[in-house]
Amino acid sequence: MGFLFLGLSFPLPCFASETIAPTEEVSSKINLEAILVSIDNFFNRYPFFVATVTFIWLVVIPLTEEYLQKYKFISAINAFKKLQDDPNSQLLDIRDSRSLASLESPNLKILNKSALHVEFREGNEEGFVNKLLENFGGPENTTICIIDNFDGNSMKAAELLVKNGFKEAYAIRGGIRGKKGWQEIQETLLPPSVCVYPKKKVKLSKELNTNGGVQRQDNNDDDFSSATSFSNSKKENNNNRDVSSINPTLQSKAIPRPSSPYPNYPDLKPPSSPTPSKPKS
Repeated sequence: MGFLFLGLSFPLPCFASETIAPTEEVSSKINLEAILVSIDNFFNRYPFFVATVTFIWLVVIPLTEEYLQKYKFISAINAFKKLQDDPNSQLLDIRDSRSLASLESPNLKILNKSALHVEFREGNEEGFVNKLLENFGGPENTTICIIDNFDGNSMKAAELLVKNGFKEAYAIRGGIRGKKGWQEIQETLLPPSVCVYPKKKVKLSKELNTNGGVQRQDNNDDDFSSATSFSNSKKENNNNRDVSSINPTLQSKAIPRPSSPYPNYPDLKPPSSPTPSKPKS
């Protein structure tokens, strides 16, 4: 009997451990549920506090980071206002020479400034920055507004300038030709003196010369008037000249010719005919 009780006593700790484990799992589930319930109660008790924290996290912080960022997009009208209000701000045109030839940079004489043209090419970033540093003595105090044909490479150039010591760099959204760019807003929001328009190809007027060829009209009015007077005098001399001295063939054509090959026999009856006519005396 003692051995029986001894044998039965060994498995008892195992049973005890099995009965304790489910209790721990239940307690952990209860604790998790208690935490969730407490959070929900907190949201219900302080809804305005929760909404404020969420707004700050999702809206205020991103906007603040964007505002404090030294390179970013800017609208054309805000770029003009910055050029107008900030004496250390400058306009940088990064288009190629071909685009610049067809559409010039905005004229900023009204602001006592002028746009600087330095072409931006990927792969030549170092040369681009060096050329700008030559034109601006104090880049740490200079704000650059960058304009391209469209958005293009303006943001890349802005980031590059800030990393190389410039105070701020703004990429003009839409560029000079794009949507809501410089050209699109200039008629309603910008002064007429800073408006930009495509260059028109000047076609020189042409006229026919006296020989029937095509002759281009020069800008020298004296040469043109002398050539015109010479042509008119030549026409007057031709009109006053005797027609017979100009062309004798025309004179002969003016006299009517007889219908008969024999002038003395107008009725076409020469002496060889059976009934010849009498010749005219």
